[in-house]
Amino acid sequence: RSPTMANPMLSLAGELVKSINSSLLASPPPSTEQTGNDVCYLGPNGEDGDHVVYCKDLPEGLRAMVGSWYLEPERHVVECIAFVTISCLIIIGLLPRLSQYPKSNAAKLTPPLSIKVTTFIIYVCQLIYKLNGYPGKVLFMAMPCNVLWTMWFSLCFLPMSVQTMHIMYQLIVPYTSLAIVAVATPDTSDLTMFMEVPFFFFMHYALIFYPIYLMRSGHISVLPLKEASKDGLVLNFMKWWMLACAYFALFYFGVAVPLSLKYGINLNYMLSPPPNPGDMVSGPNFRLQSTMCCSTAFFFVQFLANVAEVFSKSVRKSKDA
Repeated sequence: RSPTMANPMLSLAGELVKSINSSLLASPPPSTEQTGNDVCYLGPNGEDGDHVVYCKDLPEGLRAMVGSWYLEPERHVVECIAFVTISCLIIIGLLPRLSQYPKSNAAKLTPPLSIKVTTFIIYVCQLIYKLNGYPGKVLFMAMPCNVLWTMWFSLCFLPMSVQTMHIMYQLIVPYTSLAIVAVATPDTSDLTMFMEVPFFFFMHYALIFYPIYLMRSGHISVLPLKEASKDGLVLNFMKWWMLACAYFALFYFGVAVPLSLKYGINLNYMLSPPPNPGDMVSGPNFRLQSTMCCSTAFFFVQFLANVAEVFSKSVRKSKDA
């Protein structure tokens, strides 16, 4: 017996999830027109025939982002409940144990004027592109690098406590790996507006540059705070890495997946895998594979940041000696 037949509650939950959007196909449509009448969406109630939406009738750029039931609805139920629950437990467990950033150093966390101006321009341009693109493109503000820009915009212009700013900076450092991946393996298939492709690369390179500059200039540090922390280097590293993974999973399984299903758009490739060499990330476990890839990328970039800062401090000490 299949798991869903053996578990009527899971089967019922799957049916409820499927009812969120019955117009999605069982698998993503081909990326280029194959028959002249390729179907991208079924009718509102899953009906075929005259009610379907043909891919050739979609606005330019949308075809590459069409959502589907690549994963069974029951799989969505199990993974979302599991990841959201585990993420919440990690966040609840770690937040009270984070060292409090000393208010006497609060001025260091204020972004320089150059970063504020650049962030404002990029964020406004990004909103213009999203609001003037195909229907639903504004939802792609939930893509990881656009979420990073929202974090930077918040740090620059929104009132928040010193501790909140400290936490956001510590999360931004490992999340910068996502900008590196985006530049290394760019997917520009839905970027069809004027100068949108050059803008894509410019804003991602800015995301990589920002934390490097702030760490190099002494505005932020990924090392344990001498004034407020008794954590060693390894414990401090592990706390922030786990927190970064937890927040990321909470947002993308708890928010992006429901939005993707509701609007039929493959946000952050949560409904079907992205184009990747040799289809290494594919099949029913593709989200678990992607989760492992992301957590590894967070670990690697945060590790490099720690090593770079330790090395930089040791060099400065040797020069002062």
